[in-house]
Amino acid sequence: MKKNIVVLVLIFLIVFSVGSGCISSDVMSSTNTSSDEADENPGKSADSEPNQENITPYEKSSPYLYWEYELGDVTPENILVGRSSIQDCVSFAPDGKSVAVGTGSNLIVIDVPEKNVLWKKALKGNISSIAFSKDGKYLLAGERSADGYIYSLDAGTGDEIRIYRTADDLGTSTNPKYQPCIYRITAAEDAVYIAAGRYWKDSGYGLASRVYRFSSDGTFCWKLPAAENYARSVSWVDSSQDGKNVVFSTGDWTNSLETDAVVYSVDENGNRRWKYEIPALRPYFVSAAIWHGLDVSEDGSLITAYTGDGRKYLFSDLEMKEPGDGESEWYSEEYQSNVTVPEELEGSIIYTYGENAKITAKNEMLYLTGATLPAYYPDNVPMAHPLENSLIFCDAETGEVSWTYSLGGRCAGIFFSPDMRFFVLPVGKDTSAGNTQVHGVHAFDNQKSGNGNSKLLWTFNTEGVVVDAAISSDCTVAAVEVPLQLKNGDVTGKHRLIIVR
Repeated sequence: MKKNIVVLVLIFLIVFSVGSGCISSDVMSSTNTSSDEADENPGKSADSEPNQENITPYEKSSPYLYWEYELGDVTPENILVGRSSIQDCVSFAPDGKSVAVGTGSNLIVIDVPEKNVLWKKALKGNISSIAFSKDGKYLLAGERSADGYIYSLDAGTGDEIRIYRTADDLGTSTNPKYQPCIYRITAAEDAVYIAAGRYWKDSGYGLASRVYRFSSDGTFCWKLPAAENYARSVSWVDSSQDGKNVVFSTGDWTNSLETDAVVYSVDENGNRRWKYEIPALRPYFVSAAIWHGLDVSEDGSLITAYTGDGRKYLFSDLEMKEPGDGESEWYSEEYQSNVTVPEELEGSIIYTYGENAKITAKNEMLYLTGATLPAYYPDNVPMAHPLENSLIFCDAETGEVSWTYSLGGRCAGIFFSPDMRFFVLPVGKDTSAGNTQVHGVHAFDNQKSGNGNSKLLWTFNTEGVVVDAAISSDCTVAAVEVPLQLKNGDVTGKHRLIIVR
């Protein structure tokens, strides 16, 4: 009798644990899910999927490879080289039913539920940025090429609607390195904002950049400056959801022109609302710049800036009345709000690069660090910085670090779902230790309380490095994996789009 009771209790516990839909943050999945060739499509589909139709994707105990699509041959990444040379990009439509991927000159849109290609189109140059309009009707794509085109395409068919040539503004070159490039496309409710630029080197570096506004269908509205280029870099632009508070920054990533970084806020008509100058962090650098570390909250009330040298700033939009009239909420002469500015270790000055910044729905700040770099070239890097390749969470009121989450490899950015609930981090090369086990994607639920480990839903490991990712509101992740050449010459991973649930 007692034995029967024990058996019944065990059965009850097993049934309860399976039916509860609990998530374990410790669960890790690798790409060992087998897949078969699809009958009619060039992509691949997982041959078996868990029987989980009755629960939403983010309630699953572990992720699985929903589908993969091979993107063709590409030169493998070199594990010894820091920043990725492959600029593939991926973006979900607002409804999550289709995903666009740009690789080389090829733009591909995939129907996610049907696991097939809706359309494929070859552009004139190498695709550098893509984004759907907020209503999902249009797909905007930018390229690096002699022309530096911005394309507006019908999202359902790929038909070209409009095209804009940025080389008419920025100039061009026969050298691909010095040709105009579309760095960032971001969509607001009824507008699209774009940052574009190019650089060149003769006796020294030269920089030219513009910021554009287009309507959702790609109709040109305005550009800044109207008559001439910024003689600085503008690699990022962001806007509030209604498109009425647009932020971007000018700076000098070459660290040669001896200029400050300047954060600008303009309205939907391109009129300046305010600006804020960030001086160079001397004696280590002679210039200041912001790479992708600039973000405005959805309602436009808060703006954060994160410089490449590791300083972070928070601005209350209401307090920034006139150009230069306000100051950072975290400002101090001692730079108390720094994230990872240069510090001396074993006789060398090292720091981690400021990669990306994001204001979450709770008005909390996330900052992403990059690889360890020397402040003075060609100095040594005696060891990895303690905060290398990490996600750092800061309190909005004080700017103090609350927790950190180590990724192990260089991450391309922080990518949120349209409803701001979920975010994904694509992890690439570990140039410090060469650890290939860190490659993959990390998915988080931002509504969960606690630190990064508490918010983590799952990780999905890949053999190659992940260079870009996107996440939908049902926690489906699309990511681009590229092969990697190891120190011994072996190549691991492959060039593919993966969709993980």
